[in-house]
Amino acid sequence: MPDFKNIILNLKKDNNYRNRVTTESAQDSLIKVSGKILNNFSSNNYLNLANNKKLKIKLKKCVDEYGIGSGASPLISGYSKAHESLEKRITKLLGFESTLVSNSGYLTNVGLINAISENEITIFQDKGNHNSIIESSRLSKTKLVRYKHLDYADLEDKIQKIKSPTKIIFTDTVFSMTGEQADLLKISSIAKRHKALLFIDDAHGFGVLRENEKKFPSSINHLNLGKIKIDAYVATFGKAVGTFGAFVCGSKGLIDLLIQKSKPYIYSTALPPALVETTLESINMIMDDKKIVKNLYSNIAYFKKLIKIFKVNINNSNTPIQTMTVGNPKEVMDICKRAKKLNIFIQGIRYPTVPINHDLIRINLTSGHSKKQIQSLVEFLNTIK
Repeated sequence: MPDFKNIILNLKKDNNYRNRVTTESAQDSLIKVSGKILNNFSSNNYLNLANNKKLKIKLKKCVDEYGIGSGASPLISGYSKAHESLEKRITKLLGFESTLVSNSGYLTNVGLINAISENEITIFQDKGNHNSIIESSRLSKTKLVRYKHLDYADLEDKIQKIKSPTKIIFTDTVFSMTGEQADLLKISSIAKRHKALLFIDDAHGFGVLRENEKKFPSSINHLNLGKIKIDAYVATFGKAVGTFGAFVCGSKGLIDLLIQKSKPYIYSTALPPALVETTLESINMIMDDKKIVKNLYSNIAYFKKLIKIFKVNINNSNTPIQTMTVGNPKEVMDICKRAKKLNIFIQGIRYPTVPINHDLIRINLTSGHSKKQIQSLVEFLNTIK
């Protein structure tokens, strides 16, 4: 039997033991922790919709209509008109043939790969991918090959060396721990040359990345789907949309196969219809109110302007995810404690979420932050040496 106590002691010794933070308020630009109000720079609530008044009113109304829980898995009686409407809306917004709404991004990725899993499939993954993408391959019959982070020459070299009847490239679009973006046009070109399928996880791009105001914000909103080849598109509702759940888009054939063979989908109770209906309302709000996303990018621009003035050494990112590499787990957590004393809530990211000696401070900007909050944050970051 494993020595659980010793495992925990070693984690603490290496400064990699994790403590949960008990919050006492809604997720917003301000958050209550241990009775103290803090400026919240730790949440994926990018568009500040998790505590939106209109959405809360919508959810209360939907609870009266649908009740609290869905009561069953989707293939029994848990699939509602709300689920169907949300799937149709996303399909139309993103330009795919079909969509499947599911319970979480992690389960969606695991279910996607396991549903298509066969011994002769090889999946090529960026080494910076989220754990859910990595585990989706490790938990299946597929062969996993990882290429150097954002190194497409390495991807090309690996994909042409390996002989496999079916090849799949699977990548994050916005990397959750760095805010870096994958070059989807380049990856798609490689996929086409080697007759590989392309799967992408847009958890941190969906609802956020907008270059064309006529299209819904996403990592593919400015790309021509006639030129770029995407065979499966995964994203979540628990970040920019402000609710909970996830989905996968693709061909009608793929989605039908997932309904038949994705075990997390088949054997999990469906998302509550009231929450699904509220998610649809949030997506429509993001699409209709351009200021929501504009406010986010105004804050990102202001943050980047200030760090340049103060000469703060921040890793390069044009997304809401901003990071500062420290490289020492104890030092990272000490910085977070110092920030908390100044009413700033930021989180340190340590191994195994990031490689050893790449421990970092992760800052999440949202559309709800005030300029004063951002300035106080940058002034604190300027004290880190």
